[in-house]
Amino acid sequence: MALIKGCPGAVTFRQVRPEDIVCPQCGNEVEIWSDEPVARCRQCGFWVSKERGASCIDWCASAKECIGLVKYERLMKTRPLQTEAEGIAA
Repeated sequence: MALIKGCPGAVTFRQVRPEDIVCPQCGNEVEIWSDEPVARCRQCGFWVSKERGASCIDWCASAKECIGLVKYERLMKTRPLQTEAEGIAA
């Protein structure tokens, strides 16, 4: 059976939405989109990330084609260390 619109597990990655998480450094709310691995706090500059459990992109051989190579690669990157992130523009 072919999946015309892709895997149901990839809906989270294809239909993105904003989420608010609390910055662990200063307590400010930080908006992070469901397809972003990290976001920078506008108040203190700390890089925050949301916990991402295992999903289809971790094990499915078709994940790159299903959600797209660019989005796949961005999601698979690890969170930058705070010392490395200091040089990244906000």
